[in-house]
Amino acid sequence: MVHALPLTPFSSLSISAYQSHSQFSHSHASHHSLCLICYSIPQTKSQLHKINKKPKPASTTTRCTTKEAINLLHYYLAMPDALASILMFNQLLSTMIRNKTSIHYPSTFPLYNHLTQTRGISPDKYTYGHMINICAQMDRLNLAFIFLGRLLKEGHRIDAIIFSPVLKCLCSGDRMRDAALLLHKMPKLGAVPNGFSYNILINGLLSYGNTDLALQLFFKMVKIGGECEPNVVTYNTIIDGLCKESDLTKAFRLYQQMYSMGIIPDIVTYTSLINGLCKVGALDRAEKLLLTMVYEDLKPNVVTYSTLINGLCKHGEIERAMVLLHSLKSEGHEPDVVTYSILIDGLCKNAKIERAMELLHSMKSEGHEPNVVTYNSLIDGLCKHGDIEKAMVLLHTMKSEGQMPNVVTCNILIDGLCKNGEIERAMELLHSMKSEGHKPDVVTYSSLIDGLCKHGGIERAMLLLHTMKSEGYEPNVVTYNSLIDGLCKHGDIEKAMVLLHTMKSEGQMPNVVTCNILIDGMCKNAKIERAMELLHSMKSEGHEPDVVTYNSLIDGLCKHGDIEKAMILLHTMKSEGQMPNVVTCNILIDGLCKNGEIARAMELLHSMKSEGHKPDVVTYSILIDGLCKNAKIERAMELLHSMKSEGHEPNVVTYNSLIDGLCKHGDIDKAMVLLHTMKSEGQMPNVVTCNILIDGMCKNAKIERAMELLHSMKSEGHEPDVVTYNSLIDGLCKHGDIEKAMVLLHTMKSEGQMPNVVTCNILIDGLCKNGEIERAMELLHSMKSEGHKPDVVTYNILIDGLCKHGEIERAMVLLHNMKSEGHKSDVVTYSSLIDGLCKHGGIERAMILLHTMKSEGYEPNVVTYTILIDGLCKHGEIERAMELLHRMKSEGHEPNVVTYSILIDGLRKNAKIER
Repeated sequence: MVHALPLTPFSSLSISAYQSHSQFSHSHASHHSLCLICYSIPQTKSQLHKINKKPKPASTTTRCTTKEAINLLHYYLAMPDALASILMFNQLLSTMIRNKTSIHYPSTFPLYNHLTQTRGISPDKYTYGHMINICAQMDRLNLAFIFLGRLLKEGHRIDAIIFSPVLKCLCSGDRMRDAALLLHKMPKLGAVPNGFSYNILINGLLSYGNTDLALQLFFKMVKIGGECEPNVVTYNTIIDGLCKESDLTKAFRLYQQMYSMGIIPDIVTYTSLINGLCKVGALDRAEKLLLTMVYEDLKPNVVTYSTLINGLCKHGEIERAMVLLHSLKSEGHEPDVVTYSILIDGLCKNAKIERAMELLHSMKSEGHEPNVVTYNSLIDGLCKHGDIEKAMVLLHTMKSEGQMPNVVTCNILIDGLCKNGEIERAMELLHSMKSEGHKPDVVTYSSLIDGLCKHGGIERAMLLLHTMKSEGYEPNVVTYNSLIDGLCKHGDIEKAMVLLHTMKSEGQMPNVVTCNILIDGMCKNAKIERAMELLHSMKSEGHEPDVVTYNSLIDGLCKHGDIEKAMILLHTMKSEGQMPNVVTCNILIDGLCKNGEIARAMELLHSMKSEGHKPDVVTYSILIDGLCKNAKIERAMELLHSMKSEGHEPNVVTYNSLIDGLCKHGDIDKAMVLLHTMKSEGQMPNVVTCNILIDGMCKNAKIERAMELLHSMKSEGHEPDVVTYNSLIDGLCKHGDIEKAMVLLHTMKSEGQMPNVVTCNILIDGLCKNGEIERAMELLHSMKSEGHKPDVVTYNILIDGLCKHGEIERAMVLLHNMKSEGHKSDVVTYSSLIDGLCKHGGIERAMILLHTMKSEGYEPNVVTYTILIDGLCKHGEIERAMELLHRMKSEGHEPNVVTYSILIDGLRKNAKIER
């Protein structure tokens, strides 16, 4: 009896379904008809007319196409007197499977029903086998089991080959338990598994990383023997899986075993082993294995060569990879697009863009068409090299050659533009990408969001997040990390925390990077306690803090002055199995040096060495800078020699610290000798080096030498900056050369160096100290007209200058103007005014001003009180001066030696020797 094929609902697979399918009855089947119609059977005269002309049969020696086979079958089926044969249908199915034309698979079901129902033709064993194969390839396992059930019910003899497509389907769908169960049931169903059956399962297990189970199955095959005995395919599959897991010991053990079993390794075996060796960086062994192949008269193919070339490129051995390319050609092998793409990618990743472009041209000239992968590698290389324009040109080139860019191409360019700060062009490319039919993905949006965050467009980044969500793209942890990082760098810790909760609520779990970003952000924004809380929360949620986490916290504590807590955290991370790295040590050494604890910093250096951490140039530069800032120049010089003897080359930062220390110590000549030393060692001084020396010379009254160094600096191509000119102008002003300082001001302007508020303050201070108050006031107005906003320092200098020249009222007016312009006065402002009043007979007004400053929230300091005590003593008001002394003490201000000297002098002058 022939049954129509039912439309079966899909459900979870059960091996026991075999029995139910084999019992499938005719009455049940007749109530269902298959609705999967792709090629319908011709029924009308017009349809018959279209195919009435008999198609030319394919040659018996030539394989026909699927379309030819279908047309031929339709022809015979349409003929009223055709003796339709199941053999013809089987040939059609065989052609489809052989040609892998899965697009035509649905058409087999209506054809099957027509043959079996309308024509009454009975399917045979091969029909069922082909239909099972097609159903398995379509992942329609329930239909496959129906055919299998009928095959068994009709008493056809079956073998392991029938089950192979089903096993493959189960393995590819991560249904390994079902595949194993089916393998176990096969003998009961009349089909003993063979080596091919086991190979399918082994391949499936390895594809999901179950290497141990695959090996167990392999050893079971060895034990069973016979038709199940492992063959070269079995060995190759296992060896490849082990190589992918980097378990080369077991892989080579199996390779040796092949010989003992009489199985000769083939090209696939060697290619897998070469790939495994390349993965672990054993490139020499990989090359030797290639030579072994040649010695054993097994010629490597282009895949073998490409595998080794890929390994060499990934480990930066570009020259060796290029030599191998020439070897490949000399041995008569033609490299393919994959080989060239691997080499081009390797060259680009090793910053050899020009050579990569040359190889592209060479590849084309040899008749190999580059594909989208080739172009993507080149465009990525150009973008990472900063050549965005050349990357855009290459985009147009690939389009003109008929190679359409894909989403990866667009993502590379968008990322490149964003990293180059060209956000608008990146946004334009996104719109262009959409208009050309390329759908952006989460990577596209993440790159744009990251770019916006890094270039101050945090608000636009948040809007883009909403846009991507509205378009159906789910942001991932990378997207959220970029936004959280942007908010933290913007100082919006609260918004960053809100976003953390948002991502959690959307099912996106934060990772250690997310936590590190937040902890670093909190530390940089002086929220150390919250950072510590987040560390504990992170641990409780199962996120293991790494060295980056601890480095951020230790850095935050050091910058906050909590060195002891930082040292405790160092011990905590060690106890948790997180070993500190050189960065950790550098942070702590820097913290100790900045805290003046040089001895402990040096101890940490020795401890670091004893624990196997190699100090780097940063370590030594920090220590040298710390020693210099603590006036330990000799020890700093000794450390310079030590670092050189240990093979660490000092850099410009190291030398700058030493030169600065020598200059501050007044050793200008030694500083100049060190300048020549660094030049002789190939370390070119930068503008900072020149600024240090010029400032040192100016502070040591060597103005002429400083001016000479300025000219020398220009002649060597170092452009002086505003700091350079400020140092020189300050030196000239302190030396009393106001006119030369003013000339230098015009010089810097003419060279395109605009003065800043510091420049103006230096000149105003110089003019005030030189008694040129009016010129100083003119400079203030000129400064405002040129767009330079005066600051509290500017006003304090002028107020002090006016007070020192007895112009108290003008000073008071300037204080009023200062406040009206939005500048807050400070203790220096009031101290200058109080000093002016005291010196010019306004002691009572000075006392009133003391109360005023307090009422405005400005706390007087020891200088303010000392000025007033001096004023009172000079006016003979010793008792009030003594009262003020007690008041300042009661307010927590400790008098200094100047305060006591003034009082003692006042008491002596007022004949109060005993007091």
